Amino acid sequence: MSQIHDRLDWNLLRTFLAIVQEGSISRAAVRLHLTQPAVSLALKRLEERLGENLIARSGSSFTVTTAGELVYKEALAIYGSIARLSLAVQDIPQDLTGVVRLAVVSAVKSDILDSVLSDFHQAHPRVTFEMTSGSSTDVQHALLHFQAALGVSLNHKEVPGLDSTPLLHQTYFLYCGKSHPLFGKTDLQIEALQNENFVSFASEQLDGVLASLAVYRAQQSLNGCSIGTSSSLHEVTRMIRAGLGIGALPEHVVAEEAAAGHLWKLPPYEGIATVTLHLMWNASLKINKAEEAFLACLRKNLTRAGY
Repeated sequence: MSQIHDRLDWNLLRTFLAIVQEGSISRAAVRLHLTQPAVSLALKRLEERLGENLIARSGSSFTVTTAGELVYKEALAIYGSIARLSLAVQDIPQDLTGVVRLAVVSAVKSDILDSVLSDFHQAHPRVTFEMTSGSSTDVQHALLHFQAALGVSLNHKEVPGLDSTPLLHQTYFLYCGKSHPLFGKTDLQIEALQNENFVSFASEQLDGVLASLAVYRAQQSLNGCSIGTSSSLHEVTRMIRAGLGIGALPEHVVAEEAAAGHLWKLPPYEGIATVTLHLMWNASLKINKAEEAFLACLRKNLTRAGY
């Protein structure tokens, strides 16, 4: 013979709860969006399965029997358990999915960004990334036109429509390549560079994101000819390494090339300018959950690092 719990139906108990709480079969029917006969039938089926009368009818009203009180109490406990079960299931962490769209200025070297990418992938392996690179202008354009959710860019002033937080401070030094006459010379003074031809970034303009480099050249009367320009860090480095002229490069990015003897650091030996890379996003763009989580992770790590 099957046990009584095998024969019970939660819907019958739920109907009985409504009958007792409403004090009326008709009101219980309204609450449950059922017909009155359907509620009466459910009550009858429950009583038959339990073998007990749960209510005592008296005309149009009823009282709950002793057995009914016990069943009501247990049904309430069951309802509470079901409600807690529902909440518990909702709290189970779901595998995060989606695409993080990230636009990055070319040749960025950031330990924080690399670390967050690695940790985030380990935690959310189903999230994928779409990463594009270009100039700072390209990155900001992508953010403003909703082509990327997050960006890493140089910016020397606030960009209308974009929010930002510092990601990395990088110090620029002057360098030359192996075939340049100044390569290997020590104890040079800044005056030795005044007539040297130079290679520069396209954004080394007074209104550009690397304006501080142009300001330094003007202040120090570095008046040589401009031999090459590019918006790409790789190409500026290539031209300097080839000996076309001297030029400013971020120290931490070219440290390995300098250590390998492909580039030579020139005065001033404390560097010529510190430029800040920013993590940027468009606050008016509704980003997906994966992008929200990645942004939160990045900002948390930046705060921890003191940015």
